[in-house]
Amino acid sequence: MILRNMPKLPLSGNEALRAFPVLEELKRSHEKIKADLRHLLSHHDEIPALHEIHPRDLFVPGRAWRTFMLKIYGHEIKENTAAVPDTIAAINRIPGVHSALFSILQGHAEIEPHRGSAAGVIRFHYPLIVPTEPEKCWIEIGGHHFFWEEGVPLVFDDTREHWVKNQTDQTRVVLIIDFNAEMPFPVNVYTSLRYELGRRSAEVKAVYERAAIGVPPRTADVESTRST
Repeated sequence: MILRNMPKLPLSGNEALRAFPVLEELKRSHEKIKADLRHLLSHHDEIPALHEIHPRDLFVPGRAWRTFMLKIYGHEIKENTAAVPDTIAAINRIPGVHSALFSILQGHAEIEPHRGSAAGVIRFHYPLIVPTEPEKCWIEIGGHHFFWEEGVPLVFDDTREHWVKNQTDQTRVVLIIDFNAEMPFPVNVYTSLRYELGRRSAEVKAVYERAAIGVPPRTADVESTRST
């Protein structure tokens, strides 16, 4: 029922923005988000690997895939968002955001095929740092092949199997945002109930606590001035 009501995905570039115009908010804030990211990456060694936050999600060995979480099930991780004030401001202007994070994948890393469990949620990738040979750093989603380009959005259904390979020496960073897909009644009642139960779960509370690493705050006005 949920999958039958999902929009036709994946979409990239202008097609993604036409389908989800609210995501223009990130493009308007691109340079400010990049300033936040520069500050964050100056604390790279403090950023945890995904499996250190979600122990069952061991898709990449070691610390080759790091994630800096900003929101989980709608809960803002304030210990982290203080470090990226312009990013969280842009995200908070997008309605229905469940989760948000920076995904940092080092060179020659591969994320094995996997799929998310939250049907009815749309995943948005906003690329911020891509290798100089972008076609060598790619994602495959249900048989559709894409490579990231800075500022070119990608939207897909996370429950479809997808995998990632970075065949370069360089790091790739994308901002990932999960948000509600519009569902008709009564499907929307079910998805809303499942979301509210998830928000209150012990697992989400534990993930929040592990994700909250407290990178030092960034002063948005000072850093933005330096970057212009």
